[in-house]
Amino acid sequence: TGSGLIDEAEFLKWVARIQSLTEEVEGASGDTADDITKDLVAAFRVFDRDCNGYITKDELKTAMDIIGETVTEVQLNEMLAIADIDKDGKINYE
Repeated sequence: TGSGLIDEAEFLKWVARIQSLTEEVEGASGDTADDITKDLVAAFRVFDRDCNGYITKDELKTAMDIIGETVTEVQLNEMLAIADIDKDGKINYE
């Protein structure tokens, strides 16, 4: 439906949802909300290779490669669909 971009705000929401599920399984991490937010912002900026405020499908693929996760085209599309909270084809950071 959109440009296939993930912006920082949607990325942070998506990662926060993943983090909350992880903490439920593994127990509380002891990190404060500020610590988690800082980590998420830092992760987004690493993934946003051209620093335009969005993560493209190619940047997401590169990020997955960097962390050692092999993903298919279908998986990338699914990840983008999950992360694109407002369904505009990108994840934005405000």
